[in-house]
Amino acid sequence: MRMKFLQFILLVGIIASGKAQVGGTGVFQILEVPLHARSMAWGGYLLASPTTDVQFSSNNPALLNKSLHNNYGVTYGSFLPGVTNGGVGYAFNKGIHNFSFHAQYLDYGTMKSFDDGGNSLGTVSANETKVTLGYSRELTDRITLGAQLGFVYSVLEPYVSNGIFSNLGAHYNSEDTLIQMGLIVRNIGFMLNAYRNASRESLPFNIQYGVSIKPAHMPVRFQIIAHSLQKWDLTYDQYLKTGTMDLNGQEVLPQESNFGDKLSRHLALGMEFILGEHLGLLVGYNHQRRAEMAPEAQKGMAGFGWGLKFKVYKFHITYASSSYFPGFNSNMFSISLIPAFLN
Repeated sequence: MRMKFLQFILLVGIIASGKAQVGGTGVFQILEVPLHARSMAWGGYLLASPTTDVQFSSNNPALLNKSLHNNYGVTYGSFLPGVTNGGVGYAFNKGIHNFSFHAQYLDYGTMKSFDDGGNSLGTVSANETKVTLGYSRELTDRITLGAQLGFVYSVLEPYVSNGIFSNLGAHYNSEDTLIQMGLIVRNIGFMLNAYRNASRESLPFNIQYGVSIKPAHMPVRFQIIAHSLQKWDLTYDQYLKTGTMDLNGQEVLPQESNFGDKLSRHLALGMEFILGEHLGLLVGYNHQRRAEMAPEAQKGMAGFGWGLKFKVYKFHITYASSSYFPGFNSNMFSISLIPAFLN
């Protein structure tokens, strides 16, 4: 039974990798938006951290475990100016089986609408919603496998689209729990209904691998994430300098990114400074985000994120802020109810 399950995961991943697009270029971008504040502080990823919140498992279904039985969580934040993001999660355990439910929305707000002649048509709204059901089971004392099945719905008024997707994940815990590893194949699926007068598009397929390291006797935890492993070159032609002139009046010719830059675009880093039993400071960095979003003249803190986590009574509370573009930060709050036997 275990061998058949592993063969199924491998087969689906191979089939999907032959048809999918790079993360960030597909439809339904809500599939790439982090649900928990900790993942936002760590550059948008959370694959292998010790699990204390049901919303962690929205990033990797294999993080779902029996300790999260009857754990509730809610998240709300401002993703970008005028764009809000939020969601809820719940988990329960039945013997060796772990189940979860997550719902998330991304509201783009309202915007002015015009016809082909430039005449105002009033305002329109745009939003996306996704719902996932998750399952996990321990393969051994140290290895857990998980899967999610989801439905995504998008409204770009008056255009509507929807689709289905699945995420397959694995998680490894060392005997002393100081080293943890996570692997996930995200957004395996397709559009059920395309937008009106448009063709079907691919989902933002993404293969990610992460390592969490807690050095013994040190109050710090490190996370290293390698994302978009299905494609080596993540640079985009539209970001290359064309038509610009140097100080001598000569045209600046675009140059291909070197090996180091291409490698760095796959990496996101995170750190947690453990300041006490119920207090921690989070910092993170996403190089691909900085390389694509930061302007040459003023890069600012684009690509960097930070957060603060603490416990109040029976609740874990996390706040995070992340910079996508100089002067524009995303802010997110996450709250989870701690299961009774962990109080």
